[in-house]
Amino acid sequence: MDDEIKEELLLAIEGAANYLRGMSFDRRLVGDIAAACIAKATELDAIVEKHLEDAP
Repeated sequence: MDDEIKEELLLAIEGAANYLRGMSFDRRLVGDIAAACIAKATELDAIVEKHLEDAP
């Protein structure tokens, strides 16, 4: 995969994780939904970290 494309994808995934993390602060969300947002954000963060560590 082209490094430029990989970087773009990683930034998009990181942005999605940040969006979900931000949504978890919305008091209108039920606790289970907020927890699910945080869990998914954490999962996305792990993917980004894994691929950043693998980068040359």
